[in-house]
This record gives sequence, structure tokens and C-alpha cells, in this order.
Amino acid sequence: MPFPIRVLLGCLEAISPEVGSGGYYTLATLGQLAQSLSRLAFAAPGGQLIVAEGGEQARAWFDLALGALPPHVPRLTLPTAPGSGFALIGLGADLGFGLVAIPTDSRQIDDSSGLYDARWSLDPAGVGALLAVVANALPAGVNSAAARLRPPAVAEALRLSADLLDFAARQHLTLAVTNKALNDRLRNHEDQTRMVVHDLRAPLHTLLISIRAVQHQRFDPEGQHELLDVANDSANYLLNLTETILDSARLETNGWALKRQPMALHTLVQAVCAPFERAARPNQARLFHKLTDDLPLVWLDRELMERVLTNLVSNAIKFTPAQGEIVVRAQVLHDGHTVELSVSDTGQGIAHEVQAHIFERFYQAREGDRRHGTGLGLYFCRLAIEAHGGTIAVTSAVGQGSTFSIQMPIRNVEA
Repeated sequence: MPFPIRVLLGCLEAISPEVGSGGYYTLATLGQLAQSLSRLAFAAPGGQLIVAEGGEQARAWFDLALGALPPHVPRLTLPTAPGSGFALIGLGADLGFGLVAIPTDSRQIDDSSGLYDARWSLDPAGVGALLAVVANALPAGVNSAAARLRPPAVAEALRLSADLLDFAARQHLTLAVTNKALNDRLRNHEDQTRMVVHDLRAPLHTLLISIRAVQHQRFDPEGQHELLDVANDSANYLLNLTETILDSARLETNGWALKRQPMALHTLVQAVCAPFERAARPNQARLFHKLTDDLPLVWLDRELMERVLTNLVSNAIKFTPAQGEIVVRAQVLHDGHTVELSVSDTGQGIAHEVQAHIFERFYQAREGDRRHGTGLGLYFCRLAIEAHGGTIAVTSAVGQGSTFSIQMPIRNVEA
């Protein structure tokens, strides 16, 4: 007949064991306790382990917690009533134990951080009480096993206490380290939130001021056109920042399904550079694109790659003076297995200590560096390139310009 785990738990709650305890334990603590009790009970050859388990989680837990159980210890599994929880009855040569636990939350199915209401005992009376409940399901001779059991010696009880104290100390250290990491991460997220909000606020104010100026004041057509251009630039910045945040999150979690298609790099570069060339201002650096004629079709997500290249060209224009120049290049490397796409500028350059971090999420340069923003653009570029199986890197020197290089494998278009 099936045995309810709660009945077995009640047996240990009803007695006052000489050596034993109870309380609320995590699965990790119960695992350590089960291992320590088993080492004591089965130190000498002989004995048997009786298991009453409720559910898949209990079976997985037993395999992990008692994986080091001596091979000479046979295991007898008893049927249990519906519900979760588990019980162990260890019958060694002369020392036994009982351990019973049920989850504090009945909805708890597979949560290693959940708490269990547990009772355990090394007292022969407690072990005997458990055996009496399951007596009908036990083979002949096992019921009388409690009669040969003895209480643990002082040295054995001290050994068990030392094991549990050592485990508690290691758990405390782990929790302290984890808590520090979580606090650091929380502070980092708070800083990132403030950063994004700050970068959203400025263009929003500019957008609202431009709209109100057009609504409430009279301007000549040229003045209205300038205000609308400012509003349009602010709106585009906000849209781009929002899309970058959302798309970065999707790429982080593999939530972006690449829509690969064969594409000529000449077409990609022209599609990105043409708008910059048409909108070029007198104080803007000259933009060139130099591509070799032997470039193969590349299998890529056009939307992602256009945004990556647009980001790199836009940054180059932003940080290059009017007398400078920006060059977009593409070439085949590594015996035709890799294509390299690069954006070079003759701008202010990037300090060596900054180069190792500019592709990190929300990384910001120091206040003295003009490259100061949300730190999302280059992070998004890295995620998008890595999603294609490629890499992105930068070579730069302060005052000498920068080159951002993308390398991607050339895939067989027919495949």
C-alpha cells in the first residue's frame, strides 16, 4: 500500500530523539545531510537503505545526494501516496538514521532554492517508529533491524556536527559572494537605467521644444523647415536608441532569427553610404568606399548588417573633422574563406585602455573623451556580427584615427 510522507514526518516529530534535529532546509543542505548520515551508518559492511519517494524530483535528488553510497548497500524503494517529499531509512550494521522532508510549498515542483520541512534522527527509537509505519511493505527480518541499532557515539555525533558546520560555512561564503555579485549587478542596472533615461530625455526635450515652436510662433518657411529637421533628427535618434535596446536584448537571448540572404557587398555598402553622401554638410568629412571587384556574394541578414555598417559610418563621421576622410573597404581574406568589411577614419582616435571595452554593454568612455554615449551602439554591432559567426575589432591610436574591422566566414550560397 502507498505510504503518505506526512505520516512518516509525524513519526519523527512525535518523539524526542537523543541525537537529531529538524527545521527548514534547502535541497542542497538535505543532500549534504543525507551524505553525512549515510557515511556514519554504512561505515561498516552490511545494512540496507529504505527509500520512500514522491515524484520525479525526489528520484533525481536521491541519485545526486546518494551517488557516493557504498555499493554493498542495497536499496529498497517503497510506494508513496500522491504528493511530493521523500523519506530515507538507513539501517547500517549497528547504526541507523531516519530523514523525512516535504516541501513547504505544495506547488513546488523543481525549485532547488525552495525550503523543505525536514526531520531527521540517529536515535534507534526514531528509526524504529518509521519502520513500524512501513512494516507491511518490508521483507521478513527487516522490521527487527531497529532492535540491533545503538545510539551514535560521541565521536560519531561530533563528526556529523563537523560535517554540517563545514558545509554551513561553505554555504555562507557562497551566499556572501553571490549577494555581493547581485548587489553589484543591481547597482550596475540602476546606473544603466539612469544612463538610458538621461539619453532619452535630451532628444525628447528638443523634439517637444521644436514642435511647440512651430505651433505657437510664426516663422518663414525656411525657419519652419529647420525646426522640423531638428525634430526629425531627435525622433530618429529616439527610435534608433529604442530599437537598439530591444534588438540587443533579442540578440542576447537568441531571440533574433537571422533572415539570411545572398547579398553583394557592393550593394550593402552603397545602400548605407548613399544617404550619408546625399545629406553631407560642408563641415562633414569626405566619405569614400573602396571595394575590390572579386567580392563574392555573402549570406547575411541585410537589415542587421545595414544597421551595423550605418552605426560604424555614423560614428566615424561624428568623430572625424571636416578636413579628414572616412573610407569603407571590403576584401577577401584567408584563401577565400573570409570576407573583411572595414570602416577607417582620420579622426581623434581611441585610447588604448578604452579599446578593450568599447564593445561591452553600456560601456561609456570617461568624461574627458568625446566618445560618450549610452554604450549600446558598438555592443549591438558585436552581437549582430557574432550572430553571423563573425568577429569585430578595432585598431586605433589617439590623434591618428580608427579602423573598425568586421570579419565573417563566406558561406556557400547554394547551400
